[in-house]
Amino acid sequence: MRKLEKMIVFFLIIILVLLNMVLFSVFFVFSDEDIKKFVNFEDESVETAEQTEEYAVKREIIIDEYKGEFQVYQNDKLINSFFDFKEAVEYAAKYENASVKRYNGNFWLWDNTPQYNVYLDGKDDFTAFNSFAEAADFARDNEYADIYYRKNNKFVWNNHEELKNFTIRNVGHITQLPELKRGCEVTSLAMLLNFKGFNTDKMALASEIKKDTTPYNKINGKIYFGNPNNGFVGDIYDYSKKGLGVYHLPIFALASSYGGGDVLDLTGCEFEDLYYFINKNSPIWIITNTRYDELPEKNFENWITPDGEVRVTYNEHSVLVVGYDDKYVYINDPLSKYGYTKKEKTRFIKAWKQMGRQAVTIKK
Repeated sequence: MRKLEKMIVFFLIIILVLLNMVLFSVFFVFSDEDIKKFVNFEDESVETAEQTEEYAVKREIIIDEYKGEFQVYQNDKLINSFFDFKEAVEYAAKYENASVKRYNGNFWLWDNTPQYNVYLDGKDDFTAFNSFAEAADFARDNEYADIYYRKNNKFVWNNHEELKNFTIRNVGHITQLPELKRGCEVTSLAMLLNFKGFNTDKMALASEIKKDTTPYNKINGKIYFGNPNNGFVGDIYDYSKKGLGVYHLPIFALASSYGGGDVLDLTGCEFEDLYYFINKNSPIWIITNTRYDELPEKNFENWITPDGEVRVTYNEHSVLVVGYDDKYVYINDPLSKYGYTKKEKTRFIKAWKQMGRQAVTIKK
């Protein structure tokens, strides 16, 4: 008899638990709109303290049961979340000014939002731009402008501080030779990263830089090879093998793997825009040529790459800009035995512009 009673009690408990789960699920079934509304604190019907408490309970349930690890934002407002990163990106890509970050994370994993906001005259309103160059071009036409970079949540440039001729001190000099015959880009990046406190070296960066492995071919007088905008083209170590170098996009990506949102791609701006960063102790990685002057057209050739034609020169070179004055630009040249060499400013700027105004820095 006692055994039968225990069995009855046991089954009653099970029934009560199941009934409770059913009632709970019926009570708290939320539509997608409800979920968005609760997560974003948008329920305008909440008025009384009792309603506020109920609202908080519902929101907590949503956070626990519905919110995935990868959160989707639009205009910095949470709109949805997913447990799968790919699904989160696919959803976010349907919206303008959208981004994805990990729950409780402090940086964006994916973003199609313009990264640079220009504020004028100290006001809260801003105009957004996709690149620093575009933002600086807009800011330059105003007397009091600040540029804010979303990826590091900081103001990174302004046109209202007084700038002076300035040279950054104690930037260590590294030579690319003898190990890296074509390693000027990663060696200049090593100098920048080391100065900013990151522990790496030119050989590690040479291994880590993205490569474009498109093979070299010459057919009917046309050269088929890789694209330096996609990765390092050819052999970085040996002149006896075909090769060229790499441009700013892969360098920016590699630098970002160390410096995160503090790394800035300044490509396309005016050379004078770089003075601000020099004054803030941020050396500038740039692409120039080995003559530090504008090259004649005969020094260039067109390659056919998987992405289309690119115009290149074997005189391509990379250095780290560490200072400037009225007449000279001061650089750490990885082909030089010594640091802090100077180049005539006007010719140097012409060479830099001819090579696409490429520039990358780190501003902490």
